Amino acid sequence: MDFSEKIKLRKAWKRVEAIKDFYKHLLVYVFVNIALFIVRGHVLEFFQNESPDKNFIEWIDWNILIVPLFWGIGLLFHAAKVFQYKFPFIKNWEERQMKKFMKEK
Repeated sequence: MDFSEKIKLRKAWKRVEAIKDFYKHLLVYVFVNIALFIVRGHVLEFFQNESPDKNFIEWIDWNILIVPLFWGIGLLFHAAKVFQYKFPFIKNWEERQMKKFMKEK
């Protein structure tokens, strides 16, 4: 195995590891958020029998809705990085920069 093949193998291995890490992240996201919604249901059920503090119930609702939202945004960026998705504005910027630098030299 020559040097270039070793480099290709190392890059492929890193790519596979990155994809595995993304899928682990996705799996944790799904399980944690399912657990949060289950906990939310139990907490709301518990407080319906008691005299609930309305602010506390709203706090729980907002936190349980905000966590998946922001975590999901982070997960999307993780997916974009792992699967090498280039947003159109970044691709256009890269092309403009390449043309600019090609003209300079």
